[in-house]
Amino acid sequence: MKVPGITKRSIIYFAGCFALICFTYMPALYGTFIFDDYPVFADNKLIENASWTWAYWKDVVLWSNSNLHRPLAMLSLALNFALGSSAWGFKATNLAIHLANAWLLFLLARRLLTIAWLRYAEQAAPDQPSHIAAWALVVTLAWAVHPLQVSSVMYVVQRMELLGFTFTLVGLLSYVKARDNQMRHARAWPWLVITALSAVVGYTAKETAILIPAYTLILEFTLFRFKAHSIGASRGWKLFYASGCVAAVAVLVLYGLPHYATPAAFSGRSFSAWERTLTQLRALCLYLGWIVFPLPGHMHFYYDGYAASKGWLEPVSTLVGGCFLLALVVAALALRRRRPLFAVGILWFFVAHALTSAPLPLELVFEHRNYPAIFGIVLAIADILWLVTRSAHPKLPQILGIISIAALCFFAVIRAATWGNPLQLALTLAEDNPSSSRAGYDLATRYMMMSGGDPASPMYARAVSELERSSALPNASTLPDQALLLMASGGGVKLDPTWWDHFLSKLKTRPVGPEERNSLARLGRVRVDEGNQGIDARKLAMAYEIVLDRAPSSELYVQYADLESLVLHDQPKADQALRQAVALNRATPRYAVLLANYFVQRDRPHEALVVLTEATRLTPALDKDKDLIKLKAEASSKTTL
Repeated sequence: MKVPGITKRSIIYFAGCFALICFTYMPALYGTFIFDDYPVFADNKLIENASWTWAYWKDVVLWSNSNLHRPLAMLSLALNFALGSSAWGFKATNLAIHLANAWLLFLLARRLLTIAWLRYAEQAAPDQPSHIAAWALVVTLAWAVHPLQVSSVMYVVQRMELLGFTFTLVGLLSYVKARDNQMRHARAWPWLVITALSAVVGYTAKETAILIPAYTLILEFTLFRFKAHSIGASRGWKLFYASGCVAAVAVLVLYGLPHYATPAAFSGRSFSAWERTLTQLRALCLYLGWIVFPLPGHMHFYYDGYAASKGWLEPVSTLVGGCFLLALVVAALALRRRRPLFAVGILWFFVAHALTSAPLPLELVFEHRNYPAIFGIVLAIADILWLVTRSAHPKLPQILGIISIAALCFFAVIRAATWGNPLQLALTLAEDNPSSSRAGYDLATRYMMMSGGDPASPMYARAVSELERSSALPNASTLPDQALLLMASGGGVKLDPTWWDHFLSKLKTRPVGPEERNSLARLGRVRVDEGNQGIDARKLAMAYEIVLDRAPSSELYVQYADLESLVLHDQPKADQALRQAVALNRATPRYAVLLANYFVQRDRPHEALVVLTEATRLTPALDKDKDLIKLKAEASSKTTL
């Protein structure tokens, strides 16, 4: 079906929408980094020490492949550093990507509305084509200025989400073009190649790009219905998707669940794979509530205090949520022929959450997971409004659209203004969500920054008080305790012995997750690298031993080895820790070479030889590795000097 062309008036209207989107987000550009922004790039020495050298960009990719596996997103963040961007520049870049996504989404919405509504309109309302662009514009604007998007766009590290969706949209637009060409017996394969490439490239920004085939299946099931220029081609599409579904189930059963849904995989979480799956029945309903009723006071950003479901009736909202979601899916399937756009919207929402709501060891709730999902619900609502206003006054849809966009912009601007003031944001998050230790930790950090590190400042005392409150919360991580220990190590506040007790106790009893590892690593860096003797090295060693006994990690073993060797001067313990680090990476022979090179470059030949000797003992074939031989010779020569 032919899509109405983009007129000059449409371009002018969309330019106005661009300006409205920019106006809505502008207050938030003056905010600062938050939460995972710091460990991922803001405090990442490798990333922030940017240079226009090939070695730097190569190191960024290598770091990403070893940690986040999202090299494209990391390269874009590194580019911001290389260009000398401040927090404003990082956020402005995110906004630019968001604007590009809005344009792509408008093009996609316009095509979907044309297919869904004109097929129906040919029987009832032939004047509808002239309104398609306007409806698509309103749908796009509702998605772009939704208050829930403020945290997704202004939380800089979620550039991964934004870029992943960029390639998802490119892939879907190419797919729709390909299917349109195929039904007209025109050449389609170049567009299908672009769709496949979009999934591959998008995967390097965020894994959600692999959901492109699931989105296209929705479009086939509801709009295209596997039609083609010939019966053979139509059967080919049905066979392709049937085979794809079987393959997806096989991968899930044979690889996904055995690798990611095991107790070992969830050892760093306070819930199991089954409990996480049950919790998503409530979380998805929570997301729907945010999308339909986007009141800023309901969006807390931090959800570390969100309780996991222990069973279908623990709490009972788990079962209620499951029944409600099932009813939505049944309604979408039942109405896929009569109301295909409604079906697309509902199923889009579930596909958008397919990965993040799967039994993977991820956090229970995050706002940014709704970045692509909002579009689905907006589509479904638009279809309902179109249906109920078809016979109404022609101005009614316009009035409803203006009111809806105005309300969304109003709430979004309020939220953006809060995000543009770091202290106001921290206060709001802590006051609205007092059970979140992350929110309390963030507020204490702001107080510390305002105090300038001066113990005489009233803000310094507020920081200590907020950290102690956050530390005592039932589900508090070790981050507040780590911050208190760091403050005491600087002499700004007297060390309370219970702070170490709380820190060690949590390491013994809490699941060892990213926050526990990061807090321990931070204390280790300050004690070893910065030489801060205010941190008790013996207690720090105890902390490492507790964590390594419960959740062995090569990175922590190396940190522990540094502590034992450089501070406690217990070389046998340090050597044993290095052997354990090498053993944990036995399947990655290059790890030993990189680690040994790290020690050689720092004039620590003994440690380098320990690493290389253990590597060749575990993997004799490494004796012939040229890099290893070279490093061994260099380390040996330094030892004899």
